[in-house]
Amino acid sequence: MKQTEKPRSTSIARRLNRHFRLQQLGGIFASDLALAVFAVCLWCYLAEAERVAKWTLWMDRSISLGEGGTLWQMLQGATYSFTLRGAQAQAFTVDAGRFLSIFAAVMAVVFVCQIIGWLCKCASGTAEIRRYLKPIDDIAQAAERASAQQFDESKFRDLEDAIYHINAATPDAKLSIGDTELAGLEAAVNNLMKRMHESYRQQVRFVDDASHELRTPIAVIQGYTNMLDRWGKDDETVLNESIAAIKTESDHMKTLVEQLLFLARGDMGRQQFKPEQIALADMLQEIHEESEMIDHKHPYALRVDRLCAAFADPAMLKQAVRILVDNAAKYTPEGGGITLRLRTDERGYPCIDVQDAGIGVAQKDVSHMFERFYRSDAARSSQTGGSGLGLSIAKWIVDQHGGYFEVVSAEGVGTRVSIHLPQKTETQTSASVRSA
Repeated sequence: MKQTEKPRSTSIARRLNRHFRLQQLGGIFASDLALAVFAVCLWCYLAEAERVAKWTLWMDRSISLGEGGTLWQMLQGATYSFTLRGAQAQAFTVDAGRFLSIFAAVMAVVFVCQIIGWLCKCASGTAEIRRYLKPIDDIAQAAERASAQQFDESKFRDLEDAIYHINAATPDAKLSIGDTELAGLEAAVNNLMKRMHESYRQQVRFVDDASHELRTPIAVIQGYTNMLDRWGKDDETVLNESIAAIKTESDHMKTLVEQLLFLARGDMGRQQFKPEQIALADMLQEIHEESEMIDHKHPYALRVDRLCAAFADPAMLKQAVRILVDNAAKYTPEGGGITLRLRTDERGYPCIDVQDAGIGVAQKDVSHMFERFYRSDAARSSQTGGSGLGLSIAKWIVDQHGGYFEVVSAEGVGTRVSIHLPQKTETQTSASVRSA
């Protein structure tokens, strides 16, 4: 078997070596030609600038080779002529033999060294490529040996029987064969089942939380509808109260459904992400002005320590900052200040801070505050108007940008949430989006 595989890989290595060496030879000729043209043009320019008061591109130029039987004699006798155009036409002739002969000698030495190096690469290239192909040859030979072996069919029957009797509904269900030869396959199946159970658990929890969040507004709407049916037809007070409550709860349901759809599209990779170069100071200025116009209960301040730009989706990043600002307003008493700040962190990367003077977050809850539907205590309930999904959406957006959050909070003092953004190029950001 090895005798058949080795000639095959050697033939491939030779073809690859021949292809690469021809490309390299073409590169040698092209680079030498470009160098020669550049050197001659530079010498001509220096010769003209030395003899003409005001150099111009518009001149008649020519190079004449000398007379002689050899190329060397022709180069030594070469002259360069150029004539100024216009009313004050002047003709100049310069001896180019010394420059051309020296340059030709240098280029000849360089070319000979290049050809010697190229020939050495041709001789050793096949063996070098064969070394790079050796892992592929080893894999192919191992596959050939594996396919030629006669496996014990009873092991396959034991594996099939063990997989058949796995209870997928049990969270700690594992595949156990007891065969060392199949230990790798057993570990792979168990890891796959573990990830599937974790994904299933997250989906069940998400559906339960979403159902719980929708159950409350539906119950409120149903209750007010029944009240309208009984007494609200003729009672204007009951009618107005019911309409206001139904409108509030329907708006809450609309917001919740939109947030659920946003996260669902994000999890499926269908959320549009269009990054571009944006000025963060301008974006924060817009958010600051909008917040002052919408919320009159809190004083807003904007600090720009340093002008920063970021390659980001402007709509999404603005949405993430708006979520932090809205969250700060919900949990800050009336009159408490909210500050937006643009700065750079210790690495010199852009950083956006949203700081409030609110109720704060307990340390045990900080690590969970970006989880979906998470609320720390009774004070942070749906009565504040939130759905428990805003910070999850903000985290998804920041993750898409390759950034991260930093949270500093003290109960009764306030909270500062910082968005750290990386300095990425357009190519790096596009690649991260594709990998996500």
